[in-house]
Amino acid sequence: MRCLRIFLVGLVLFSLGCSLKTGPSLDPESRLFLSQVQYIITPKEEKEFLSLKTPQERKRFIEEFWRSRDPDPSTPINEFKEAYMQRLRMADRLFREGGRRGWETDRGMVYILLGPPSERYTQPVANDPRYKGYEIWVYENKGFRVVFVDRSGTGHYEILWEQSSAAFIDALNSASEALKKFGRVGVFDFTLKPIIEDGKLYLQIKIPPRKLSYTKENGKFQARVEIKVSGQAGEKKLNIKREFKIELKNRTLPPIKPSDSPCLRKV
Repeated sequence: MRCLRIFLVGLVLFSLGCSLKTGPSLDPESRLFLSQVQYIITPKEEKEFLSLKTPQERKRFIEEFWRSRDPDPSTPINEFKEAYMQRLRMADRLFREGGRRGWETDRGMVYILLGPPSERYTQPVANDPRYKGYEIWVYENKGFRVVFVDRSGTGHYEILWEQSSAAFIDALNSASEALKKFGRVGVFDFTLKPIIEDGKLYLQIKIPPRKLSYTKENGKFQARVEIKVSGQAGEKKLNIKREFKIELKNRTLPPIKPSDSPCLRKV
């Protein structure tokens, strides 16, 4: 997570412009649809879908959603939908974790967006006491690797973001945007934490770096984040607007060798 701090004068009640997923109680088919297309649906489309009142309206939306992405409407097969659903089914078969469907896991997400890795290594019991196991996916043609760790020993693997290269994050964002017809708006989940230091109140905002869109400038990956905070301290109204530049440096990681660990094995 990237951390940004904004200094606030006094005790402030703030309201941030963020999206909350609210809407009517969804039928099972609609819930399944949203789960399956979470990587390719745009915020505008999702908001429209959640505003629909009946299953019939949502069914028509789903039909139009796939029709708008059909690369060749003159053929009876929607090639985009077929390819996407095939990768979804494969992710579900390979990466189910307990009660979670495979496409909802971190490994499933990477598989859907970037495809299968050129090499995959697993180690059920890691040497690092913080982890119970890990997997390493190597994307040789893209020049990076992805590390997944099991922190609890339950078979739930998550991306080890602190060892992720900027090239990987950029590839993940680019793949997601390429699959969306209208691009994407920079709205994402974040966490807020008030901090008091030296009698001053700060608002710490943690932003997942994978949720940002990066541009490559002078060999570095950069993103710009604009944050607006509005609120009231007593009778004083407060409006704060700040722009931050986040810069990621790509890392050249050493090649993976099974000899590096006696437990590391290639899948």
